[in-house]
Amino acid sequence: MNGVAVGVDFGTSNTVAAFPGDATGLPARIVTVDPDGNDQRLFRSVLFSPASDSSQADTTYWFAGGQAIQRYLDDGAGRLLQSVKSFLHSPSFTRTTVRGKGFTIEELVALMLTPLRNRIEKEGEGSIVRAVFGRPAVFHPDPQRDALAEERLRRAVLLAGFPEPTFMIEPIAAALRYEEQLTDDETVLVGDFGAGTSDFTLMRLGPGRGAGSRKQDVLAAGGIRIGGDRFDAAVVEHLLLPRFGAGSSYKTLSSRMTLPPWITRTLLSWHELFLLREPSTLDFLRHARRTTDQPRAMDNLITLVEDNLAYHLYRAVEAAKRELSDQARAQLRFHVGGIEIEESITRPDFDAWTAPLRQALLLKVNEVLSQAGGKVPDTVFLTGGTSYIPAVRADFAHLFGEDKLRGGEGLTAVAAGLGRAAGFSDTSRWERK
Repeated sequence: MNGVAVGVDFGTSNTVAAFPGDATGLPARIVTVDPDGNDQRLFRSVLFSPASDSSQADTTYWFAGGQAIQRYLDDGAGRLLQSVKSFLHSPSFTRTTVRGKGFTIEELVALMLTPLRNRIEKEGEGSIVRAVFGRPAVFHPDPQRDALAEERLRRAVLLAGFPEPTFMIEPIAAALRYEEQLTDDETVLVGDFGAGTSDFTLMRLGPGRGAGSRKQDVLAAGGIRIGGDRFDAAVVEHLLLPRFGAGSSYKTLSSRMTLPPWITRTLLSWHELFLLREPSTLDFLRHARRTTDQPRAMDNLITLVEDNLAYHLYRAVEAAKRELSDQARAQLRFHVGGIEIEESITRPDFDAWTAPLRQALLLKVNEVLSQAGGKVPDTVFLTGGTSYIPAVRADFAHLFGEDKLRGGEGLTAVAAGLGRAAGFSDTSRWERK
C-alpha cells in the first residue's frame, strides 16, 4: 500500500482534510470525508451516543460526523457533543461521563478523528505516514493553557491512529493556499474566521518564496476567541432569550424572584445546554413554572432542555444569519416540539448586536500589524464563514480599502494549505515560530 500524506483542519464545527498536490502543479485535493453528507467535503466535529435503550439492536456506542447528527435527529434521546475543540485549553475539563463510563477530552477527540482517518486512508488507498494538523494562532492567551491544548490535540491525533503530527497555525495554512495563485510577491494579511476563534497572520507570500525555510516570512500572528458561534449567540441573546424565560419571575414563600440569569444565558453556548438537564436544575425549572409570570416562555425553556433541542434552535439561527448575508431582512423560524417562534431580523439589527464582536476583531488585527511595526499589507485574504458577513467585510474594506480584499474557499482554504504543506518532506520549514 502507498504511504499517504494529508493535511487536517480539525475545526470547532467542521473538519476538512486535503491531500497534497503533485509535481505538475496541481493544487491540493480536498478529501471526500462524508460521502453521504450534504457537503461531502465537511466532516462534522460532532459525537453522539444514543440513550442506552434507544436501539436494542444497535450496540454501537458512538457515532461521529454526519452519522452523529442523523442519529441525534432520529433518536433525540442521548448525548450530543459538539465544539469539543473549544475545551482543549481548559484544565478543569478532565473527563465527562457517558453511560457510566468516563472519557477524557483526548479520547473524545480521537473518537471523532478515527473514522475520519479511516475515510482518508480509504480514499488515499494507503496508510497515513505524514499528517499536518492546523491549530489556532492562540488556543488561549495563557501560554500554559495554550500549550495544554496543543498537547491534548497531539495525544488525541495519536490515539486516533495518525502518525506524530506537525502543527501549523491555521491562517498560515490559508496563506499557503492563497500563495498558489500569486504571480508576484506580496505582503498579505490573512484572516481565518472559524467557529470558535478568529486568527490573523501577516506573511510574505509569492511564487519566488517556495524554497527554503518560511519561518522568516511570518511577520506577525495573533488570534482571539471570537468566531461564528459568538455571532450566532448574539442573535440568541438579543432576540430569543426572552422567549425562553429571561427576565421572568417566580414566587417564593416571601417574595417574587427573577429567574437566575445564568440559566437562560446557558443558551448562548448551545453545546452546554446539557448542564440544565441536571435533575436538580430541571426540578427547579418545573417548580418556577408553577408561579411564573411568563408561562409560555418557561414552557419553551423546559421543552428545549428536556427534549434536547438546542442544536435545532441554533440551526435555525445559523440559517437566518446566512440569509442576512444576501438579504436585508431574514426570518428566524423555529417550530419544534411545540415551541413556536417566528421573528424577523434586519441587517442593521444584526450589525448592532455584533458590533462589539467586530470591534474586538479589528483591535486584534491592529495588534497583529503593530507586532510588524505597523507594516501595511498589500492584500488582505479573508476566509471562513464569518468572512461572508457583510458588516465584517465592510469593516476590513474601511480599514484597508475594498480593492485590497481577497477571499474564497471559505470552508476549505485552511485544509488545502495544510495539504500543500504535507506534501513536503521537511515540514519544519512551514511550522510556526
